[in-house]
Amino acid sequence: MKPLHVAFIWHMHQPYYKDDLTSTYLLPWVRLRSAKDYYKMPALLDAYPKIRSTFNLVPSLLAQIEDYGKEDSVDLFLNLSRRAAAELSSEERGFIIRWMRESPRALRVQQSPRYLELASRQPDAQFTTQDMRDLQIWFNLAWCDPAWAESDPRLAELKRKDRHFSEADKEPLFEAQMEIMQKVIPKYRELAERGQAELTFSPYYHPILPLLIHLDSARTANPQIQLPERHFSHREDAERQIELGQGLFERLLGTRPTGMWPSEMAVGESLVPLATRAGIDWMISDEEVLSRSLDTHFYRDNEGRVNAPDQLYRPFRVEREGKSIGMVFRDSPISNSIGFDFQRMSAVDGARNLVGRLKRIRDQQGDKDYLAVIALDGENAWEFYPRDGHDFLNALFTELEASTDIVTTTVSDFIREHPPQQSLSHLHTGSWIGASLDTWIGDPEHNVAWDLLAETRSWLEDQSRQRPQLADAAALGWREILITEGSDWFWWFSRKHDSGMDTIWDNQFRLHLRNVYKLMGQRAPARLFQPIFQRTPTSERHVPAESISPKSRSDPAWSKAGFYVVGSGFGALHRPAGVVERVLYGCDPERVYIRIDSPRSPAELDSQKIEFWIYCSGPPTSGHDGKLTLPLAVTPAAEIGFDVAQVVRVVPRAKGASVTVARVNTEQTKAEPVSDFNESDPFYISVPLKLLGRHGGDTLEMALIVSREGRDIEQVPPAGSLGLRIPADGALVEAPGPKQLKVLVATSELAPFAKSGGVADVAASLSKELRRLGHDVRVVLPRYRQVDIGKHGLKPVIHDLPVPLGAQTVAATIFEGRLGEMVVYFVDCPTLYDRDGMFGFGDDDARSVYFSRALLEMLPALNFTPDVIHIHDWFPALVPNLIERVYTEGPAGEVATALTIHNLAAQGVFGFGALTLAGLDKWGLIRVGIPGLDNVVNVLGRGIHYADVVNTVSERYAAEIQTPEFGEGLDELLRSHAHKLHGIVNGIDYEIFDPHRDPNIPHHYTASAPEPKALCRAELRSELGLEQVDRPLCAMVSRLYDVKGLDLVEQAMPALMQFGVQVVVIGTGDRRYEDMFRRYASERPGQVAAAIGFDAPLAQRIYAGADVLWMPSRYEPGGLAQLIALRYGTIPVVRSTGGLADTIKDYDPIGATGSGFTFTPYDPWQFYAAVVRAAETYRHPSLWTWLVRRAMTEDVSWSRSAQRYVQLFHAAIAASRERRGVAAVPD
Repeated sequence: MKPLHVAFIWHMHQPYYKDDLTSTYLLPWVRLRSAKDYYKMPALLDAYPKIRSTFNLVPSLLAQIEDYGKEDSVDLFLNLSRRAAAELSSEERGFIIRWMRESPRALRVQQSPRYLELASRQPDAQFTTQDMRDLQIWFNLAWCDPAWAESDPRLAELKRKDRHFSEADKEPLFEAQMEIMQKVIPKYRELAERGQAELTFSPYYHPILPLLIHLDSARTANPQIQLPERHFSHREDAERQIELGQGLFERLLGTRPTGMWPSEMAVGESLVPLATRAGIDWMISDEEVLSRSLDTHFYRDNEGRVNAPDQLYRPFRVEREGKSIGMVFRDSPISNSIGFDFQRMSAVDGARNLVGRLKRIRDQQGDKDYLAVIALDGENAWEFYPRDGHDFLNALFTELEASTDIVTTTVSDFIREHPPQQSLSHLHTGSWIGASLDTWIGDPEHNVAWDLLAETRSWLEDQSRQRPQLADAAALGWREILITEGSDWFWWFSRKHDSGMDTIWDNQFRLHLRNVYKLMGQRAPARLFQPIFQRTPTSERHVPAESISPKSRSDPAWSKAGFYVVGSGFGALHRPAGVVERVLYGCDPERVYIRIDSPRSPAELDSQKIEFWIYCSGPPTSGHDGKLTLPLAVTPAAEIGFDVAQVVRVVPRAKGASVTVARVNTEQTKAEPVSDFNESDPFYISVPLKLLGRHGGDTLEMALIVSREGRDIEQVPPAGSLGLRIPADGALVEAPGPKQLKVLVATSELAPFAKSGGVADVAASLSKELRRLGHDVRVVLPRYRQVDIGKHGLKPVIHDLPVPLGAQTVAATIFEGRLGEMVVYFVDCPTLYDRDGMFGFGDDDARSVYFSRALLEMLPALNFTPDVIHIHDWFPALVPNLIERVYTEGPAGEVATALTIHNLAAQGVFGFGALTLAGLDKWGLIRVGIPGLDNVVNVLGRGIHYADVVNTVSERYAAEIQTPEFGEGLDELLRSHAHKLHGIVNGIDYEIFDPHRDPNIPHHYTASAPEPKALCRAELRSELGLEQVDRPLCAMVSRLYDVKGLDLVEQAMPALMQFGVQVVVIGTGDRRYEDMFRRYASERPGQVAAAIGFDAPLAQRIYAGADVLWMPSRYEPGGLAQLIALRYGTIPVVRSTGGLADTIKDYDPIGATGSGFTFTPYDPWQFYAAVVRAAETYRHPSLWTWLVRRAMTEDVSWSRSAQRYVQLFHAAIAASRERRGVAAVPD
């Protein structure tokens, strides 16, 4: 059989960051990416002569690499890095702290304890001169390719030093960066000359060519898209971008490129004649563009085999007007797996997975000649890989060099040897993102930017005709126009993306347009000095930290309030404040409090007839009349995002204010007063919750409308609401409603049937506890291949259940089984679930959608209508959306939903086709202006948006995920729904984890008689070959990844070994950490034992025999290991984050409180210090015995938490009724 030909195409791209008028680089990414990626990628091939690749080099990147280092070019970030730390002005210090401290979650930050510590500080923390100098160096050093940094003595010494840098340490670093930049272009040229690489190009400044040719092309994929007001159609600009790109490429690389990667793979019929006239032999785009061109659909089986390999893996010929061009289309799932999936695997596993997929394509090939194209960014993916992807790429190239089944090639060579036989009669207009162009046009900010560009271009065109004597200046002006046509500006103007530097991008885009006027000697129009971004940055709002009861506007309690700051910007660019500068809000169990900060006095407000209207959520009321006419029109009222039930009208007077609480009518145009009272301060409002129909445990959403003479002039926030949850008064009380709830638990895994993580255990044990409390709890999950029908005694209860999936109906069988006495349903659809493994397939969108629809479709046939569906994680998280939109009629429409988030990082992100499969496509994407929702189908995000209540597995984690550091890109969405977000700690199943009866441990013991625990320790040591010494035995029962704190353990281990503790580890994960523990176990067999893998009975013996459990996690939503450890009298040493902070309190020997040892800064020496404290306490037997007994008496069962879930379900039911406008019905 012939080998499979594979073409790797690496896209190397940076936009144009330089302001040519001042010769200043405003952003540093060309320099930093050159140091990290642009030399590394071609240089890697030196060690693999059989591997051939294609590198697409964007001319705007090449031009900047060539330009760097010239005496007249200034890098703003480099200049600030070079400046002596002691000489930095306060403004410069602020800039460095704001823009040169990266997220502590970035792997390049975590490589250095010092950089991590600096990055983890609060923005308002104090930074010494030494801190600033260390930050200046680490921001630049972290961006150096790790393999290069290890081999270059200058960089290696800096990394070894880590902190306390001197000013003299800076120059070797910057000198090394400039040296490697000078090697980048020659390295690519060298590869091409020896035939190991093909070099291709993109249009010069990376524009979306179909949009330049005609903006209306965006309507090909999205006919409803909102286009800018001004017409833009400039084919000549598209031709110029191609021509300039070819020219620069040929000058720098010595050859004319034959292949073109159209920017963002955006192609279309309008582009074909431009490409053929430019002499281009072939172009690339995405497989979804091909499917739309052929009017077909590509799908894959459970092993990734595509349904139409002859179409996807063979080049096409596009013939127009007597000329032809080749087209190849990338395999999107494989390409995306490099970008998003393999980073989570070990390097070898990821490489073998990819090669295995390629071999399955070869199996389909037969005697034909296939070309599998793998194309993606050549730089962005690697920052999510350990060692910047070196280990993965080396493993991949090693596998490929050794394979006789796969041959790497270039596209040009393959087309030359195998001319395209297939003809493409139509080339769809679209890009790699959803086969559409609406990532770069259609949002309000997009359209403002396109209008500004069109206006400036039109002006320059007129000036060029009218003032021919300024031809040289006009030529420079046209260069500025071409720069602003680049795709990157519009990428970041999209509400789908957030760079963290959006205001800088905004300023730079408008700077280039202002330069056009400046070059022509004219003043730029005012619009170019006004920000395009008007969205408030996330730091400008916050939800209430706790219950507050302020007595006046100056009460210190406002420091704990929620707030929304009106206006945002960067530097001196702020939107002028109107009547309201800031709104603060909060509540206690009796009242809601609002404070309005305004630059105007009460007398001014009175004279201008300004009023405040506070719109409040609640079920719509009946009636059509009312004495008050509301200021907000019906349509804007709908945009608030909640149903308005009550309104509070505040009429400021020169002294005080009159306040009216009124009930809003059905049309939400009028309101009937129910209470009137006066306040002494018009900016401090306190309203009894009973007047708003709200009680403890309810949620409340508000919006502030400012009116003048009856017409609205300002809305805070401009979209969405100010949300809060009203605290219950006093201790937990019996929730209202029926004594027995009917609950359907929807989960993708359930122990013991199917398990990939802790969710399976939580879903099982919590459901059992809820049933023990007397509720009718049933569970549903897919029937995977591993769920054996005979072994578990499953019986079919529904045959041939029709389940809609896109345009077809796919039959399911519903099996019923038992977990103890609890009913468990299994959705059986072999084409979707009969596979080895549970997740990670190319059709996971269809598998998730089908499960969500099937569990709703089965309810009538089962004659079971739950009060609430309890959803665990992303897999069934479309259920609330489906109930809201599709299942509105019948019993399912009345079911409440509660979503529990265990793993926020797993979100289920898919293309628009997932909505078509779900029958939700006519409602489209969620357009809430929040990155990660507007542009993709984010299943978990939709669950958060539509669920009646949301919780995560600890109070601390519920707060943490509302921050960018922990929010996994959904923090803004979670903040907007904070009023319905709860935290409930996990429990453990006392039937499974019981040291008094556990069959897996050799000796049983209790809190009152813990002495046999020492016998368990002695036998564990004997079993593992550890010495019998009077030192604490420390354990880790964990997955071995960085997020579990393994990088801290790695750094602290030498000192801990010297200190003398014993260590036993059980788990699997990153090969680096597996090998580390194996090495310690072989070098110190009496002190360290490593069980790489997972053995549940051994894990139980470790819990029983260890003295201390380590959990130094970077973040931990809930955590189960620390709860099991407490149950077995094993004292946890934990980092105080997430659920660990909620469940483990630091031991205080004086106050006799606490159950473990905690530390907060993510630092190896803080972890080391906590272990030492534990070991020193262990040296005092009476104290240690007291601590063991205290740990074992902690209630870590599901009892209390299950009661909290019952309350959560009642809150969901109340919210569901309110959403549907149904009054609560008492028992």
